[in-house]
Amino acid sequence: MRATSTDSGARPATASIRTAGLGDLDAIDAVEAQSFVYDRFPRRNLARMLASPSAVFIIAEIDGDVAGYAAVLFRTGTKVARLYSIAVAPDHRGHDVAGQLLVRAEELAARWGRDRMRLEFRSSNDRAHRLYLRADYVALATKPGYYGDGETAIRMEKRLEPAPSSG
Repeated sequence: MRATSTDSGARPATASIRTAGLGDLDAIDAVEAQSFVYDRFPRRNLARMLASPSAVFIIAEIDGDVAGYAAVLFRTGTKVARLYSIAVAPDHRGHDVAGQLLVRAEELAARWGRDRMRLEFRSSNDRAHRLYLRADYVALATKPGYYGDGETAIRMEKRLEPAPSSG
C-alpha cells in the first residue's frame, strides 16, 4: 500500500465519501499525480483497477473538490482485505481526510465479509505510520527492499468489527 504524507488531524473537515466509478478516473489520476513521486500508478493501471470487480475505490470530497481517494482490494478465498492505496490532495492535507477514508475503507471491507485489513507503507512515511497506529493497526513485518528504490515497507494489520446485519 502506498500512502501520501497523511493528515495530522489538526483541522478536521467532514468529507463526503462515496464509491468511485470509471467517470472518476481523471480526478483519481490527478490526486495520484500530486501525491506520489515514486510508485505512481500509470493511468491505465488505475482504469483497469477501477473496472475490476475485486477492487473498490472510494473518493472523499470537500466542497465539491476531490480531496483524496482510497483503493481496497478483495481477493477471493481470503478474509483479509488489502488497503492498496490512499492519497490526499496537497490542498486537503491536515483535515483528517486520510483518517476518514481509512474508516470508510474498513467499513467497506467489513461489509464484504472481511475480518482484517492489511496494508504496507514506506518506512520513511512517519505521518502514515502515526495514522495507522492511531487507528489500532499493529505491525506484522518489515519488508526490506520492497519498493523499487530499495526502501523498506512496514506491513500492518487491523482486526475489523463485523458489519452490522441488515436484517
